[in-house]
Amino acid sequence: MPKKQGEVQNFMDREKLASFSTVGLHNEPHVVPMFFTYENGKVYLQTGRDSVKVRNLMRNDNVAIAVYCGEEAVVIGGKVRVVVTEEEFVRRTQEHIDKYHLKIDEQGRDSLGIPLFDKKVRCVIEVTPRRITFW
Repeated sequence: MPKKQGEVQNFMDREKLASFSTVGLHNEPHVVPMFFTYENGKVYLQTGRDSVKVRNLMRNDNVAIAVYCGEEAVVIGGKVRVVVTEEEFVRRTQEHIDKYHLKIDEQGRDSLGIPLFDKKVRCVIEVTPRRITFW
């Protein structure tokens, strides 16, 4: 049975992993599991600035995201941008930390030593959907 649009936010808030697909150098798919947040129809992901997925996005901004649990799923196809303002980067990073209850040390590093608030090392990707399918 199809979900209502209003239920998508609740589903996305409670789910933890998304399959995030980018287009690779030779038009091959590159799919990775990622943590994410969702607000007002947009998906936000935090990742390493020099990751394969970010390099792929610089060449081709088309992406797909699938979040699923049991018989429920949200599948999004869209375009991306890298968040550039300091204020938005910090806000989206903090939302990511809050959703996943990450422990951050005094230098802003997570339990793996990743400096989440360092824009030279990390970036936030915003996905704006062109289409959303949910059931």
